[in-house]
Amino acid sequence: MNQFLEFAIDLAEKLQGQTSTNPSVGAVIVKEDRIVGFGAHLKKGEAHAEIQALKMAGEEAKGATIYVSLEPCSHYGMTPPCSKSIIDHEINAVVYAVKDRSLNKSGHDMLVEAGISVTHSPSTRAEQLYESFFVQQELEMPFVTLKVSTSLDGKVATDTQESKWITGKDVKQDVLKLRSNHDAIITGGETVRKDNPLLTSRTESYREPQRVVLTRKSHFVESLDIFNDEQKPVIIITDQSNFKITKNQNIKLKKLDELNLKAALHYLYTEGYSNVMVEAGPNLISQFIEQNLVDQLIIYQAPKMIGGQGKYQYYQTHDVYPLSEAKQFKIISTDIIGEDVKIVLRK
Repeated sequence: MNQFLEFAIDLAEKLQGQTSTNPSVGAVIVKEDRIVGFGAHLKKGEAHAEIQALKMAGEEAKGATIYVSLEPCSHYGMTPPCSKSIIDHEINAVVYAVKDRSLNKSGHDMLVEAGISVTHSPSTRAEQLYESFFVQQELEMPFVTLKVSTSLDGKVATDTQESKWITGKDVKQDVLKLRSNHDAIITGGETVRKDNPLLTSRTESYREPQRVVLTRKSHFVESLDIFNDEQKPVIIITDQSNFKITKNQNIKLKKLDELNLKAALHYLYTEGYSNVMVEAGPNLISQFIEQNLVDQLIIYQAPKMIGGQGKYQYYQTHDVYPLSEAKQFKIISTDIIGEDVKIVLRK
């Protein structure tokens, strides 16, 4: 693949997760084999990558080639269409890595009609980068990653609820980084009550995700650490009309007439959370899997056999399904992290 297009994709990857429900995009402008401008979409509502690159290139943009990780947009939204700006700056050629399936009108066609040479140069790496964006656009729900730390026999805890630590310290560090790559972390009320987790990235250089708790009970005790963060409130989604918040709990409350996962996810999407990760107990994990709401599954597996009666097997159902109806995932990658294995799967 062309090195300049690779650079554009690199820019997009570095800023993934910062643009809310907009896609992260990188753009590079090249003239006579020299980079004269580059840019990335930094935040929803701000200038797109192409506009940033054109501003840097200035007069040098005339007759140049622009390399973009995603097909330039053609519609008026919070910002003008990038295709029009490319045309106005008299760019000679456009090369992009991924066709934008969310566009009603093709930016590719708009550019061709203006006499600009346009090339779609497919990239598997870029396709994976934008897979979550297309899911969000089609369903109006965030891309959901489910994270599980488990033993070889699928337990997230012993039958006596012992769970620290099934996996090793290297996995713990990887999870902190994984959290920072998501807009929000979702957990269940019972997990908060039993484990008192913080669900933060705990690293200065990492972004802190929004924490979201789903509960059908009407309150949380005041001593739980997660609600004592003065800087950032925790979103609680509940169907309890009489939910009580004490004066020391920093909580943003969202009441739904009926607490169901699709409604909760749609609400988070409308609030600008486009990539969310679920860290929860077997009950909530099983609900996400059963309702086919898991787009990506990340399993950290320790080389341990816990045994017991399986009270904390991470996926549990009341019904026994035939193998022909089993939930099917595709393995994307496997890595060794310390003594444990990290498996990334997509549905």
